[in-house]
Amino acid sequence: MRQSLFLRRLAGCWLAVLIALAGGMSPSVQAAGMIYVGHAPETPADERYDYHWAILRAALDATRASWGDYSLRFAPRMNEARQLQELSHPRGRLNVVIRETNRDYERRYLPVRIPIDRGLLGYRVLLIRDARQADFDGVAGLADLRRFSIIQGDGWGDNAILKQAGLTVVTDPNYDGLFRMLERGLGDAFSRGVAEVEEEIRVYQPQYKHIALERSLLLYYPLPTYFWFGRDAEGQKLAQRVEQGMRLMLRNGEYQRLFQKYHAGLIQRLDLKHRRLIRIDNPFLPPSTPFADRGLWFDPTTAK
Repeated sequence: MRQSLFLRRLAGCWLAVLIALAGGMSPSVQAAGMIYVGHAPETPADERYDYHWAILRAALDATRASWGDYSLRFAPRMNEARQLQELSHPRGRLNVVIRETNRDYERRYLPVRIPIDRGLLGYRVLLIRDARQADFDGVAGLADLRRFSIIQGDGWGDNAILKQAGLTVVTDPNYDGLFRMLERGLGDAFSRGVAEVEEEIRVYQPQYKHIALERSLLLYYPLPTYFWFGRDAEGQKLAQRVEQGMRLMLRNGEYQRLFQKYHAGLIQRLDLKHRRLIRIDNPFLPPSTPFADRGLWFDPTTAK
């Protein structure tokens, strides 16, 4: 009797598998709802994407009634170039990536065209060696900034923006190595998003004691950051749910609430309103960038 019951249950399991496969959905998706697999932090101290994943979770929570349950998991640690390689493969180890936009990405991947951080990543402050503040006090515009070399990571999407502006870019493939380059004087300044820099100073300054925040400059180039998915049927479904959730958040105020929760304090502490703003053109933006919707973008003059 027990053997017969076991065989019936086993047959039922295989039938469920066959039904799931026939419907184009894997058994794991059937059991756990929609599965999103993102990229893990590049180092144990890397907190650059905590806010972005909070937005994604909130968007998925907002659509639970219409789309069902979900699971957000993280792939093994990999750098940004490898993340995009994995997203390109139908069986890659992740299926959602956080990256800034450009024309090439929009041809290869599927974006949700809502800036996750309201364009805040495009506002940049500089990490420098503490003895060099006087050198940067004399920077009045882009022409003056061209005297300095800018430290960036290998494969970062804004490298091309800085180079086309006539700036010298020096790179390292390792995130930790970028702070080491600055400490050793292998570059003049490390360009950081305003949402990244405070935590990085807290984590890295004990080790690299000559790193300091430059006090007077604010660089800006339009750099909308999106959630990206594959262009296959699965990617389209994953993206559709995220876009619906994000637009619900924009309407009910949850988007602004999360932005203020994560960023209002640092925006005030960095005194963005009173820094000298240097604008840098981004010629790589696609024409589909939603600049017309002003409510999607951060304004440093109002800090909102």
